[in-house]
Amino acid sequence: MTRTRGPSGEWRHWPVLLASIAGIMLAAVNGYSLGVIMGPLEREFGWSRTEISMGPMIIAMMGLVGAPVAGIAIDRFGPRRIAAIGVVAFCGALALLSRAGPDIWSWWLHWALLGVASMLLVTTVWAAALNSLFSVHRGKALAFALCGTGLSAAVTPLATSALVTEYGWRGAYIGLAVIGGVIVFPLVLLFFRAARDTVVHDAAVEITGFDVREGLAAPSFRKLAAAVLLFAVSSIALTVNAVPVLDSQGFDTATAAWLAGLIGIGSIVGRLGGGFLLDRFDAKKVAAAAAVSPVVTALLLTLFPGSVGPVAVAALFLGLSAGTEVDACGYLAARHLGMRKFGTLFGMINGVVLFGSGAAPVAANYIYDVTGTYHLLLIAVVPVSLVAAMLFASLGRYPDWSADVAPASSGASVLPAGSSPSVAG
Repeated sequence: MTRTRGPSGEWRHWPVLLASIAGIMLAAVNGYSLGVIMGPLEREFGWSRTEISMGPMIIAMMGLVGAPVAGIAIDRFGPRRIAAIGVVAFCGALALLSRAGPDIWSWWLHWALLGVASMLLVTTVWAAALNSLFSVHRGKALAFALCGTGLSAAVTPLATSALVTEYGWRGAYIGLAVIGGVIVFPLVLLFFRAARDTVVHDAAVEITGFDVREGLAAPSFRKLAAAVLLFAVSSIALTVNAVPVLDSQGFDTATAAWLAGLIGIGSIVGRLGGGFLLDRFDAKKVAAAAAVSPVVTALLLTLFPGSVGPVAVAALFLGLSAGTEVDACGYLAARHLGMRKFGTLFGMINGVVLFGSGAAPVAANYIYDVTGTYHLLLIAVVPVSLVAAMLFASLGRYPDWSADVAPASSGASVLPAGSSPSVAG
């Protein structure tokens, strides 16, 4: 049975959005809590910031292989099963971080365990379900769901700071894991579904797009992967290290955590606003504009160090960029690559994002350990962000997947895998 696509038809899937928001929020907790916990780790074990930041780098390296494998699993088993297992595994691994130390290898081993669990909660899981259920309002749906990262950026540093003050860094990791599991697992179990799990289908559910070989050969795939890698390097280096960067500029930890929380608020605004823009304008232009925003952040932090007003604006700009960019990446992947092998193809792109997200904090903190300042990092953000913007802007037109769908009367839903779509004008 095919149901007419429209606003009321698509938005009846709001419970999927709710579960996706919670899941994405949980998946970001380890990154946004690390900046607060970095200081206690330095004081207790004498580890350098570079050594501590190798934890996320381990996840990043695993992501190059793990995220594509997770994408293949999503295409085969559906995102619901992967997400449910992932929540349990992630919360368990997050709690186990409390057992790390005093040997740095213990820290890295626990992050490797967390990395395995993280592969089950990559963005591909949530985007695959939402892209299968939404078409007309796909940009807004992704925007609402990916607000989970912004909410995590706004809440996690403050919650972690409070938990560290009350229970120490070990208790903070256990507390974050318990809170996350109690809230997220029931939502995923009860509400998270993809099109393949539903009985009634929208027109948006028709599975069209490139197969894996065609997708990898498409210029849009390579440009998109390169653009999101550079964006991840420029923005995540600042986002994950926001508290340490602000500490180095003379802010106390509480003020730095509050200012870092503004990144989350900006991210939420950027996601919601970006979602509406993606549904109305050319997504590559929206993505290119967002990629330039970290330049503003870097300039404000360089020109006005230690000044609350300009730094607050810098944090908001960084959040706006991150919020819009992640939406645009999932949106552009669905439009340019289609849904036939979305899990596998977007999983590969997500692996690149994870690598960049892990490598950037290590590089940033290496710069700090060598120079005693993050000034060179702020300078490097400018050209990297501009190249990312140019790559987004150079993406071609969306393929016209309507040519890939057989008439309903034929009884077939898609053309053979080797068929090529026409290009929309």
